[in-house]
Amino acid sequence: MFNFHKLLRQSAIVFAVSGSLNATAFAENMKFGYVHAERLYSQSKTAQGIELTLKKEFAKQQKQLSDLQAKVVQLQQTLSSGKLKGQQAIETERKLQEAMYEHRLALNRYLEEYNFRRSEEFAALQNRANEVIENLAQQEKYDLIVQEAVFVNLQYDITDRVIQLLDSQK
Repeated sequence: MFNFHKLLRQSAIVFAVSGSLNATAFAENMKFGYVHAERLYSQSKTAQGIELTLKKEFAKQQKQLSDLQAKVVQLQQTLSSGKLKGQQAIETERKLQEAMYEHRLALNRYLEEYNFRRSEEFAALQNRANEVIENLAQQEKYDLIVQEAVFVNLQYDITDRVIQLLDSQK
Protein backbone atom coordinates (compact mmCIF):
# COMPACT_ATOMS: atom_id res chain seq x y z
CA MET A 1 0.00 0.00 0.00
CA PHE A 2 1.18 3.53 -0.82
CA ASN A 3 2.33 5.52 2.28
CA PHE A 4 1.87 9.21 1.51
CA HIS A 5 3.27 10.42 4.85
CA LYS A 6 6.48 8.41 4.41
CA LEU A 7 7.00 9.85 0.93
CA LEU A 8 6.33 13.37 2.19
CA ARG A 9 8.83 12.96 5.04
CA GLN A 10 11.53 11.60 2.69
CA SER A 11 10.92 14.45 0.27
CA ALA A 12 11.24 16.98 3.08
CA ILE A 13 14.55 15.43 4.18
CA VAL A 14 15.93 15.48 0.62
CA PHE A 15 14.77 19.07 0.18
CA ALA A 16 16.31 20.17 3.50
CA VAL A 17 19.65 18.53 2.74
CA SER A 18 19.84 19.92 -0.79
CA GLY A 19 18.75 23.34 0.46
CA SER A 20 21.47 23.43 3.11
CA LEU A 21 24.05 22.34 0.54
CA ASN A 22 22.91 25.13 -1.79
CA ALA A 23 23.02 27.64 1.07
CA THR A 24 26.55 26.51 1.95
CA ALA A 25 27.71 26.86 -1.65
CA PHE A 26 25.98 30.23 -1.87
CA ALA A 27 27.65 31.49 1.33
CA GLU A 28 31.09 30.33 0.15
CA ASN A 29 30.85 32.67 -2.81
CA MET A 30 29.85 35.69 -0.72
CA LYS A 31 32.20 38.20 0.87
CA PHE A 32 31.17 39.44 4.31
CA GLY A 33 32.43 42.28 6.49
CA TYR A 34 31.74 43.61 9.94
CA VAL A 35 32.38 47.10 11.32
CA HIS A 36 32.46 47.55 15.10
CA ALA A 37 30.75 50.95 15.33
CA GLU A 38 31.74 51.60 18.95
CA ARG A 39 35.43 51.15 18.11
CA LEU A 40 35.01 53.34 15.04
CA TYR A 41 33.55 56.15 17.15
CA SER A 42 36.15 55.88 19.89
CA GLN A 43 39.41 54.85 18.21
CA SER A 44 39.40 56.77 14.96
CA LYS A 45 41.48 59.93 14.87
CA THR A 46 38.43 61.69 13.48
CA ALA A 47 36.35 60.78 16.55
CA GLN A 48 39.17 61.73 18.89
CA GLY A 49 39.46 65.04 17.03
CA ILE A 50 35.77 65.67 17.57
CA GLU A 51 36.15 65.07 21.31
CA LEU A 52 39.14 67.44 21.45
CA THR A 53 37.29 70.12 19.48
CA LEU A 54 34.29 69.87 21.78
CA LYS A 55 36.52 70.02 24.84
CA LYS A 56 38.07 73.26 23.58
CA GLU A 57 34.70 74.65 22.48
CA PHE A 58 33.15 74.07 25.90
CA ALA A 59 36.18 74.86 28.06
CA LYS A 60 34.81 78.26 29.09
CA GLN A 61 31.51 76.76 30.24
CA GLN A 62 33.38 73.98 32.03
CA LYS A 63 35.43 76.59 33.88
CA GLN A 64 32.27 78.48 34.86
CA LEU A 65 30.77 75.27 36.21
CA SER A 66 33.92 74.58 38.23
CA ASP A 67 33.84 78.10 39.64
CA LEU A 68 30.17 77.76 40.60
CA GLN A 69 30.85 74.40 42.22
CA ALA A 70 33.74 75.91 44.20
CA LYS A 71 31.44 78.72 45.35
CA VAL A 72 28.84 76.17 46.53
CA VAL A 73 31.48 74.18 48.41
CA GLN A 74 32.90 77.34 50.02
CA LEU A 75 29.44 78.45 51.18
CA GLN A 76 28.68 74.97 52.54
CA GLN A 77 31.94 74.96 54.49
CA THR A 78 31.23 78.43 55.86
CA LEU A 79 27.78 77.34 57.03
CA SER A 80 28.97 74.06 58.53
CA SER A 81 31.79 75.76 60.45
CA GLY A 82 29.23 77.01 62.96
CA LYS A 83 30.87 80.43 63.20
CA LEU A 84 27.91 82.26 61.66
CA LYS A 85 25.04 83.28 63.89
CA GLY A 86 21.63 84.76 63.31
CA GLN A 87 21.23 86.96 60.25
CA GLN A 88 24.69 86.04 58.86
CA ALA A 89 23.76 82.34 58.82
CA ILE A 90 20.40 83.08 57.19
CA GLU A 91 22.05 85.27 54.54
CA THR A 92 24.74 82.67 53.84
CA GLU A 93 22.07 79.94 53.57
CA ARG A 94 20.18 82.08 51.03
CA LYS A 95 23.39 82.63 49.04
CA LEU A 96 24.06 78.89 49.13
CA GLN A 97 20.59 78.09 47.78
CA GLU A 98 21.03 80.67 45.00
CA ALA A 99 24.46 79.32 44.12
CA MET A 100 23.16 75.75 44.01
CA TYR A 101 20.26 76.82 41.79
CA GLU A 102 22.59 78.77 39.51
CA HIS A 103 24.95 75.77 39.30
CA ARG A 104 22.09 73.41 38.47
CA LEU A 105 20.83 75.72 35.69
CA ALA A 106 24.31 76.19 34.26
CA LEU A 107 24.97 72.44 34.37
CA ASN A 108 21.70 71.65 32.59
CA ARG A 109 22.39 74.29 29.94
CA TYR A 110 25.94 72.98 29.47
CA LEU A 111 24.84 69.35 29.16
CA GLU A 112 22.09 70.22 26.70
CA GLU A 113 24.40 72.28 24.48
CA TYR A 114 27.28 69.83 24.72
CA ASN A 115 25.14 66.79 23.93
CA PHE A 116 23.51 68.60 21.01
CA ARG A 117 26.88 69.56 19.51
CA ARG A 118 28.31 66.09 20.14
CA SER A 119 25.31 64.50 18.43
CA GLU A 120 25.75 66.82 15.45
CA GLU A 121 29.43 66.01 15.10
CA PHE A 122 29.00 62.26 15.50
CA ALA A 123 26.08 62.21 13.05
CA ALA A 124 28.39 63.81 10.48
CA LEU A 125 31.07 61.25 11.36
CA GLN A 126 28.55 58.45 10.93
CA ASN A 127 27.61 59.77 7.49
CA ARG A 128 31.28 59.90 6.46
CA ALA A 129 31.85 56.41 7.86
CA ASN A 130 28.87 55.06 5.92
CA GLU A 131 30.27 56.58 2.72
CA VAL A 132 33.66 54.99 3.41
CA ILE A 133 32.00 51.63 4.09
CA GLU A 134 29.91 51.84 0.91
CA ASN A 135 32.97 52.75 -1.18
CA LEU A 136 34.97 49.93 0.40
CA ALA A 137 32.13 47.49 -0.29
CA GLN A 138 32.01 48.49 -3.95
CA GLN A 139 35.77 48.57 -4.49
CA GLU A 140 36.49 45.28 -2.74
CA LYS A 141 33.28 43.56 -3.89
CA TYR A 142 31.67 42.89 -0.51
CA ASP A 143 28.23 41.31 -0.61
CA LEU A 144 27.30 42.26 2.94
CA ILE A 145 28.75 44.53 5.62
CA VAL A 146 27.01 44.78 8.99
CA GLN A 147 27.57 47.07 11.96
CA GLU A 148 25.59 45.24 14.64
CA ALA A 149 25.74 41.57 15.46
CA VAL A 150 25.63 39.30 18.47
CA PHE A 151 28.73 37.39 17.39
CA VAL A 152 31.19 37.87 14.53
CA ASN A 153 34.20 35.77 13.60
CA LEU A 154 37.23 38.09 13.61
CA GLN A 155 38.07 37.14 10.02
CA TYR A 156 35.13 39.34 8.94
CA ASP A 157 36.08 42.37 11.07
CA ILE A 158 37.07 45.25 8.75
CA THR A 159 36.88 47.95 11.43
CA ASP A 160 40.61 48.75 11.32
CA ARG A 161 40.45 49.17 7.54
CA VAL A 162 37.46 51.49 7.79
CA ILE A 163 39.18 53.54 10.54
CA GLN A 164 42.27 53.82 8.37
CA LEU A 165 40.26 54.98 5.34
CA LEU A 166 38.16 57.37 7.44
CA ASP A 167 41.25 58.93 9.04
CA SER A 168 42.93 59.34 5.66
CA GLN A 169 40.07 61.59 4.52
CA LYS A 170 40.48 65.24 5.44
